[in-house]
Amino acid sequence: MRKVDKKFCIKFIGYWTLNALVLSLADSLFPDMFELGNEYITTPSAAVFSGFFLTVLLFMAKGLAKTFNLNKKGRYAMFLYYWLAASAGIWLTARAADVSGFGVSRFTWALACGFAISFSNWLARQAFKGIN
Repeated sequence: MRKVDKKFCIKFIGYWTLNALVLSLADSLFPDMFELGNEYITTPSAAVFSGFFLTVLLFMAKGLAKTFNLNKKGRYAMFLYYWLAASAGIWLTARAADVSGFGVSRFTWALACGFAISFSNWLARQAFKGIN
């Protein structure tokens, strides 16, 4: 049986919580541009599920970057990659609004929210560097 890596679990739950908070904040600050919840899913449930889905997509993007050796291109290139990956993840999550409960009015707002997600995840990554 495979052991679960404790650091991975802490990081995953931390990113999941952070992504859900950023999506909730975007919905609160820009209610005409973002929507959390629908007739089937409550707002808190939509934030939790959308944050989870986005976190899974971003962890997949991280694995893809390692596979294609993109992580050796430099900090700015990697931030741009994660920004585009987060924006695409937000857009994909919004396209599944019936299931996720998250919607966005335009792709440009997904780019803006993707920047906020990437920046907050970068800050969290700096904080997680100290975890042993």
